[in-house]
Amino acid sequence: MGAGCLITVRTSSLMGEFETVGYLVAEQDVDRAVRVIERNIARTTDEVVVVSRVSEELLDVLGVRPGGFTRADGRPFARPTRKDRYSRA
Repeated sequence: MGAGCLITVRTSSLMGEFETVGYLVAEQDVDRAVRVIERNIARTTDEVVVVSRVSEELLDVLGVRPGGFTRADGRPFARPTRKDRYSRA
């Protein structure tokens, strides 16, 4: 069993296209992992989906600590402001 989850967030753009970004979350409980992403990254209109489990070894190599998360592609990300998080797309 994995020590974390791979979660995708699907966001629609103003042009009607979608962007999907994966996040590695160091949380074994799937519901808690989803809440971490919903509270910190996703907007209310985003689709948040659990894709798979990830190993403790992978999370250790990437430096993701318990309860933390990182983008799966290694790119930096900016945390949304409260306004961004609750705005409608």
